[in-house]
Amino acid sequence: MFDRLKLSQRIFAAMFLVILFSSVSVLIVTNYSFREQNKIFAEDLLKNKERQVIDAIDYELDRYPNLATDQNIYDVLENVILGIADVHKTDINVFDVRGNLMLTTEAADISTRVLPQRVLDSLSRNLEYLELPVNVGDGKTFLTTYRYITNFKGEPVAIINLPYKSDNSFFRENMYSLLNRFAGVMLFVLIAGGFLSWFMAKQITKKIDLIAAKIKQTDVVIHNKPIDYQGKDELRPLVDSYNEMLEKLNHQSNLLALTEREEAWREMAKQVAHEIKNPLTPMRMMIQNYVRKYDANDPEAKEKLKDLSDTLVTQIDTMSAIAEAFSDFARMPIRKDEEVDAVATIETALEIFPENSILFDSSVKEFKIHFDRIYMIRIITNLVKNAIQAIPHDRTPEIHVILQKMKDQMVIRISDNGVGIPPNLGDKIFEPKFTTTTGGMGLGLAMVKKIIEDYHGEIRYQSEEDRGTEFIIKIPYVKSHF
Repeated sequence: MFDRLKLSQRIFAAMFLVILFSSVSVLIVTNYSFREQNKIFAEDLLKNKERQVIDAIDYELDRYPNLATDQNIYDVLENVILGIADVHKTDINVFDVRGNLMLTTEAADISTRVLPQRVLDSLSRNLEYLELPVNVGDGKTFLTTYRYITNFKGEPVAIINLPYKSDNSFFRENMYSLLNRFAGVMLFVLIAGGFLSWFMAKQITKKIDLIAAKIKQTDVVIHNKPIDYQGKDELRPLVDSYNEMLEKLNHQSNLLALTEREEAWREMAKQVAHEIKNPLTPMRMMIQNYVRKYDANDPEAKEKLKDLSDTLVTQIDTMSAIAEAFSDFARMPIRKDEEVDAVATIETALEIFPENSILFDSSVKEFKIHFDRIYMIRIITNLVKNAIQAIPHDRTPEIHVILQKMKDQMVIRISDNGVGIPPNLGDKIFEPKFTTTTGGMGLGLAMVKKIIEDYHGEIRYQSEEDRGTEFIIKIPYVKSHF
């Protein structure tokens, strides 16, 4: 039956039931709280009277010339028990330590002349016993307490019992008065809440109708299946309009998908060309520099040749990895984390650049981390190449690369003395295809940022126009698990 209701009616019914449930819950909790408070009040009152009576009896025990015992306690209390009961407005029953009644101030004959065994057992364990309230009719409750009377040596000499009969009429009157007030408030809340619930339900369904109208006007391809909805409520127009939109756009999806694939291939081709071009110019410069400085009589000629070949092989491997990735549908090389020494890797990446223009400094001699070696080389070569390109031809290049190990982060700083980055560019420099050079593709910094973010790191820069720029890279320091 609930499923046949309109959405607005369901919302109204649900909100109204919540209000009703809340009101009834408050009523139940209030009633329970009142009863508990009344019970606690009666117990506290009885315990206070018990302490006062015990103090009065202790006074009489102190006045007695001899030591009070279970043998002479009757003589001690016989003439004073009525006075104590009258002063404290309560009946008093005195039992011997075996539970037999000795003295009482009650006018009528009491029903309990021998204490039950449970009372004696509780007294032996806890030195006191409290009987829970028992309804004795006419709105009255019976509450009683038992406790040992001890002499100044701490020896039990008797058992005192204070019966307390409380009248619940005052409690009932207060409770009925509160319930009457609460009923008025609850009636108002139900009426006001019902009106508000209905108003909100109508507003919600009205907004849904507006959404359906907007969807009918939308002409965007969304690769989703039609919604199968059997309901007859206000959501039906929304679902129908969505399905109609999909039917209109189905014939366009294949054409758009083909266009997107072609655009993706073009973008990837540009990125691959940029990535391969990055190491080629420094490699050519390094070879030319080697040929120019080559000396056959130099005793270190073989070692220099080996360093040159190692560096070239590393860069060739990088280009080879890019070529392989392009053959696999133009994806970036799959990330292969391994144990690498960040210090040695950065030194290898810097070997392709002129030695006299770059200064590398590390706070540690060795920095073992879990990282992709090719990715780290790409980060360094891209940023250093950008730094070289930012320096005017009439200025001596001063590029500083600093590696720091700070707590749980690897920090790399690359600074130059170039023309700087204008403040109005902001973070646009990290956007794909954005470039400030005439020959660049604008993908280098975007690629660097993506690699760093893949390692949950961050990259930012500080720049002053005509004084230089510093890029700061922070990557969480993760030790190798190999």
